[in-house]
Amino acid sequence: MLGLVTRILRKLGGGFVLTETGEEVFFGSYSLDGSGIDELEEGQWVEFEFYELEMGRATITRLRSEGSPRLRNSRCA
Repeated sequence: MLGLVTRILRKLGGGFVLTETGEEVFFGSYSLDGSGIDELEEGQWVEFEFYELEMGRATITRLRSEGSPRLRNSRCA
């Protein structure tokens, strides 16, 4: 799934991604695949996987930054 980084909370080690369906989903630094949180910027496109938690919440389990070969030519409309 593709999304847009909307907020980065560096001191807390995480942030939020806006999904294609308009939902903001949290990510932690543990979910970053191959890059650190310092390499992310607000407004950056990312590829991610997430799962639903209890009570309708979701969390990102894997996040790839724009440097990923799959994202170089991919963008949300």
